[in-house]
Amino acid sequence: MATASELGKIRCNPINNGLGAFCHLFESTRSELGVALTSSTAQIVFSTALAADIKNLLLDLILALQNQTAARILRSRIGDRTLAGDLGILYGRVDSNQLDLASAIPLVEQVVKIEPDAPTSNDVDIWQAVFELVAQTNPATPPTAFEKILFDTPLRSSSASQRGIEQTHEEVDQRILEELTGRVYYDVGGFYERYFEGKTWMNKAKHIYEKSRVQYTEGRWSGWPEPSLQNPVFEWITKFQDTLFSELRRRFYTSANKVLRGSEADRKLDIFLTPADATLSGGEHNWSTVLVIGEHKQNPDEDRSIKTLVQLAGYAREVFGSQPDRRFVPGFTLCGSLMRLWVFDRSGPFSSEKFDIHKEPERFVKVIAGYALMSDAELGLNTFIKRDGNGKYIVARDVRISLEDKPIASTKAIVCRGTTCYRGRRLDSKDWEYVVKFAWPSDKRQREGRLLKLAKERGVTGVAEWFHHDQVDIDGSLDTITSLRKGMKFGPPRKLSIKASWVEHGTESSRANSRTRSSLQGRSRSSVGRLTGLGINTSSTSISSAGQKRKRDERSAPEIGAVKRSRSRSDDSQVVAMSAEPDVKEYELDNFNVHSIEEPETDSLAGCESEAYGNRVHCCLVVSPAGRPLHAYKSVRELLEALRDAITGHRSLLENGKILHRDISENNIIITDHTAEGDPKGRLIDLDLAKELDSMPSGASHRTGTMQFMAIEVLQGKGHSYRHDLESFFYVFIWMCIRYGHEEAGDRWEGAGAKSYKRRVRPAKTSILRGWYTGTYAEIANIKRGHMVGFEDVTSEFAPQFCGLKDLAEELRNTLFRSRDLAPFTGTYKDRSIMYDGMINAFNVAISHLG
Repeated sequence: MATASELGKIRCNPINNGLGAFCHLFESTRSELGVALTSSTAQIVFSTALAADIKNLLLDLILALQNQTAARILRSRIGDRTLAGDLGILYGRVDSNQLDLASAIPLVEQVVKIEPDAPTSNDVDIWQAVFELVAQTNPATPPTAFEKILFDTPLRSSSASQRGIEQTHEEVDQRILEELTGRVYYDVGGFYERYFEGKTWMNKAKHIYEKSRVQYTEGRWSGWPEPSLQNPVFEWITKFQDTLFSELRRRFYTSANKVLRGSEADRKLDIFLTPADATLSGGEHNWSTVLVIGEHKQNPDEDRSIKTLVQLAGYAREVFGSQPDRRFVPGFTLCGSLMRLWVFDRSGPFSSEKFDIHKEPERFVKVIAGYALMSDAELGLNTFIKRDGNGKYIVARDVRISLEDKPIASTKAIVCRGTTCYRGRRLDSKDWEYVVKFAWPSDKRQREGRLLKLAKERGVTGVAEWFHHDQVDIDGSLDTITSLRKGMKFGPPRKLSIKASWVEHGTESSRANSRTRSSLQGRSRSSVGRLTGLGINTSSTSISSAGQKRKRDERSAPEIGAVKRSRSRSDDSQVVAMSAEPDVKEYELDNFNVHSIEEPETDSLAGCESEAYGNRVHCCLVVSPAGRPLHAYKSVRELLEALRDAITGHRSLLENGKILHRDISENNIIITDHTAEGDPKGRLIDLDLAKELDSMPSGASHRTGTMQFMAIEVLQGKGHSYRHDLESFFYVFIWMCIRYGHEEAGDRWEGAGAKSYKRRVRPAKTSILRGWYTGTYAEIANIKRGHMVGFEDVTSEFAPQFCGLKDLAEELRNTLFRSRDLAPFTGTYKDRSIMYDGMINAFNVAISHLG
């Protein structure tokens, strides 16, 4: 039975005619089958109709229910989410044939009882049936975090999507687990030798060990606490270093009871190494100065526990976030008297074998002293960036380029490209002329610098212009993951558990999904009919650029005119005949033929790496002009002009440069200042994941991305086309309109520095946007699809500054997802002008209305 709270929410948010389209389809099916209206109508229809028809009906019903306001405020009875989230999971189960369709009969019976004159009379019964169906198909006991690892999924989750107050330990730790799956290596051979032997400081470390021997008696360190409780252990380590190497310029500290400054996440740090002069007033410390991280556990049995690893990884994520230049982060765990050494680099973490500090006292001292004696490069700092009295700088093409103190963009995650962008200028210039970017792309991908140079040669506009690119050199060696891990022996990665939570249970992989090409549009009877009526052969084959045939899936196109269905059955197959009365105001029939819908190829994002770990290459790229982050817009007009010009630049990159960007996000669009007449006011940056058209697969095994901006079909593991980038532009626009624009009178952002770019934001945790980056890929895709149907719920959250842009949002939505039934169109037109012109013209109209 519904609780009092649930009853109140249901009554305040009636369904009204929200299920009318489903009821019409069900009635049409019942009539065609010749089933009489009785109390058993739903059961008879389910047992008589084709399974595919029932499946499509049920998918439509779930989408319609998910779009109801009540579904988004009713709490799930089985998990920490809303009922809309449960419906997203249910949709995935139906979509992947994991649900006995007959189990939905009680729900359908309640829905078809709706009386036209009293559409809300049985809302409580409908929602109760929904709760019961969800409970029946989802066990009340929450599933384990991982049940199956799918190493070949082309999209990999990262913790970069969690920002600000969304960085709760529970959510960030879950994303860290997902980020590290398949990338964690324990007991790496040669670890100690690689980092602690043959160094210039070895004699000093050996001397410190000789001094320490007076504290080692009877096979143990004297005074070591037993049991090894937290505070006594920290006191012992502090006293130990004060006695042996207090004169060194670095010291170990603890902040186990106090949050470190410099992060939006409230993380404390058990043990850490930092410069001795970096302590703030009041004895506080900042993540920006942490050099080595340590995690203490009293119990030796926790040495290999996932909890211990995730806690240490959480510290590494904070260091990478506060020190975006870091190449890698050293660390260690101390569980009882068992010590294990770690390194976190951009391909993941790996550890030494554990050792007992009592049984191997010399190793223990050389490790502790070694960390304090290491050079900046040995500790993972980026010494390619030089420093002097005037600040930070690099040298490119014999030109000294000074860097702004703070980056204009950076990524807070561990396993990722680690993209960090600074504004730069020549010594004799007062204006910021360049953007200097550091990143760790896969060695299998085309270099971004080469692609930008190619774009410049081909006359591409609206994209950052190439000035210089180079591979980062550290102490005379090219900086790569392979060089960082040179001389060590890696076994197979540790399986943290047996299921990654972002992969739906029962699916094989995103790559397998891309082969099956299954989508709601492909299965919808009405969608298939529309394609047939438009002269589009839904089972045609096409020839890819590689010369291989592949079967085209059934995709929907914008509906034209009224549709009349008739159906006949032959050879157990369904044939749909259509007649359409064209509405020339929307589209001309001549625009659609057998080639109107383009099938994106399964591209290089799905592959297998043969080596034990993914190699990345540390690169430096210099482009111009410099710009401001998108969120640093000075007016609504400037924001719209920047987005419009970035879309125009994307078109130029595709049509003139023959390059597809594939990574549109808030951080990859900049606003340019001091533009001449006709110059773009917004430009695209970051071509790390871009791909030349008709190029061979890169062989990279995966890519990470920003989930809130990913297109629905990309989340489903399908090939990437220009349409998906345009869809990402749309999500960036929506994100900006909800996330930002909450300024109040008196708020000011002056100056050009990165510090000036902070502005009031709406926490995504309290927003509809939360569903765009939490949950599995399938859940996020289904939530976005539902939002495109019930779009008014999205625009209702627009910030006050952007309320006047709701018409623009509707026009952009219609351009991309135009449809007249419950299934938004997510396919790709071969005629690119339909979507490009539609979006650019929509922005132009909105800009003209601003006056």
